[in-house]
Amino acid sequence: MTNCDNAEDILRPLSRQELVDLQELYYKRGPIELPFYFIIKNQLKWDDQIQQLGAKAEERPLSVRAYLKFYTPRCGNPKETGTFVAITGDEDPTIYFHTLEEEPDKLFKYLTETNYINYRCNQVFAALSDQHLEILDRILDKVHCTAEALSDCAYYMMSNEEALMQNYEVPKDVIMKELEPSFSNLMNERWPHRYPNSEKYIELLIKLNGGLGLFNRDNGEIVGWVLKNEFAGVGHLQIMPNYRQKGYGMILAKAMTKRIAQEDGGIVNAFIVDKNVNSRLLFDKLGYKMVAGSNWIRANFTQ
Repeated sequence: MTNCDNAEDILRPLSRQELVDLQELYYKRGPIELPFYFIIKNQLKWDDQIQQLGAKAEERPLSVRAYLKFYTPRCGNPKETGTFVAITGDEDPTIYFHTLEEEPDKLFKYLTETNYINYRCNQVFAALSDQHLEILDRILDKVHCTAEALSDCAYYMMSNEEALMQNYEVPKDVIMKELEPSFSNLMNERWPHRYPNSEKYIELLIKLNGGLGLFNRDNGEIVGWVLKNEFAGVGHLQIMPNYRQKGYGMILAKAMTKRIAQEDGGIVNAFIVDKNVNSRLLFDKLGYKMVAGSNWIRANFTQ
């Protein structure tokens, strides 16, 4: 039994088996909790891929987003509470946290007293549930940060059966191919939510999860792209300006939806920024269903 009084930190790392158990717990709790099932599932897959890369991962360093570390309260039982805090490195500081049982005051304590989080590097709280917006305000006030809303999102899902039925035809004027990491800089430049070091994050997604691109058959110019993101879902769908309004976005969204359904054999998910009306209409048309709201918020350190 852990001696909580003498513990070095209020949080402790989760073992791989505990992460597997936590993943199963979130899956059983239903659609609103599935983003956290997917972030754990994807990280377990990345851990395996990085281990297989071995020295290659060290020779060509991956983004720190590849090494998301999961923690849980030292004196709690994650199989009962579902409580976790997941943290990346300071180069690309990102925090995910969620719980199924804990009271807000406990979350406040975990996130303000742990030494694992460096609030001086302007952490981004990712995929934050609407229910935790109020407690985040208290947390940020305690750690001398102000909140900067980066994006409000709608969380969408589609059943595996529906996703497998997504049929599409690639027009003769374009070619669909696997994306290469060499496109990460261009993709980052076109990403409206880019930030310092985000090109490494884009490159990471291409390397470990893969993506699809459409290319002009005549001149080889890239037309648009879509990635499988860190939630193992459809993300980063973008069409170059000269090729919009031609249905290419729908083709890429269908292709990635079907691909994920075939690869993972389960529900397919996507986050769509609320203000991106065109994307929301596209995913509605595809048959995705919105299940929850989600938030990305930067904690800007003030001292």
